Amino acid sequence: MMENKFVKVQELAEYLNCNVIGDKQKRIYGIALMQDSTEEMLTYVPGRKIDDIKDIRAGVILTRAFVGLPLHRTYIITRHEPYELLADAINYLIDKGLYDIPSNEQPIIHNSAVIAQNVTLGDGTVIGKNTTVSSGVVTGQNVVIGNNCVIGANTVIGSNTVIGDNVIIGSCCAVGTENFEYCKEKQGWSKIPVIGNVHIHNDVIIGGNVVIEKGTIGTTVIGAFTHIENLVQIGHEVKIGQYCHIVACCALAGWAEIGDNVDIYGQAAVSNNVKIGNNAVLLARAGVDKTVRENTVVSGFPAQEHMKEMKFQAFLRKIFRKQKG
Repeated sequence: MMENKFVKVQELAEYLNCNVIGDKQKRIYGIALMQDSTEEMLTYVPGRKIDDIKDIRAGVILTRAFVGLPLHRTYIITRHEPYELLADAINYLIDKGLYDIPSNEQPIIHNSAVIAQNVTLGDGTVIGKNTTVSSGVVTGQNVVIGNNCVIGANTVIGSNTVIGDNVIIGSCCAVGTENFEYCKEKQGWSKIPVIGNVHIHNDVIIGGNVVIEKGTIGTTVIGAFTHIENLVQIGHEVKIGQYCHIVACCALAGWAEIGDNVDIYGQAAVSNNVKIGNNAVLLARAGVDKTVRENTVVSGFPAQEHMKEMKFQAFLRKIFRKQKG
């Protein structure tokens, strides 16, 4: 986001065919998630989260009409779910140059780094000391890779991705590349433009063929000391805490929040917007579609506490044996 570029609330509202409550001349310098918003930012609030408005710091809020909105804020009021206008709002900000940050700087590579010959580094990329970048790696613009990292062969790293120190990423991964967030319309699906990124903290280990999608307007985060095995899918704006262990073939849908010290075993899946508490364990093939409390072990689909799931399975087997006999 360029600090000297902005749009006024009235301009954006007219583009979206919406009304304004509050300061029509207020400046918008970008868009952010509710929890990341500031006084100079636009955010959107789904109808189901309307009660959260009092806790949001955004200067401008795109939301549905609602009696009792705090009048000290500025609102762009839509008749539909604000999510349905998210793509149009982002496109408008992009068109006005708020997210047009081309880099003309050559990559900066520490003299101790080892870069294979057929690596493609985007403008503005920074490679730290003692880092190894293997054959076939491609990065976008303004990628930062820290010290003592290893990037496996044929891995693609999208623009604005930040990778900390002592990170190992396996071969054929896609980190910070295009995500899969669409909005359903009457005549199909509309792709929402992507302006977010990925941040991988220090001492993370990632296996091969892992996909980590960049955030749509926020950041997908992998916490320090987390280990992710092969063939894992991590959706946009997912937040994974520290010291987590995620086994092969797991899938975490967009907006999921994973606490610290969480173990997720093979083929488990977490639905979008679901929160997993600290020290939780998701056993193999668990299908998690609701919040998991900290220090809880869950299994089955839909996932529930493991002992309850075992009793349920035993009950089904008992009925089956009776019917068979």
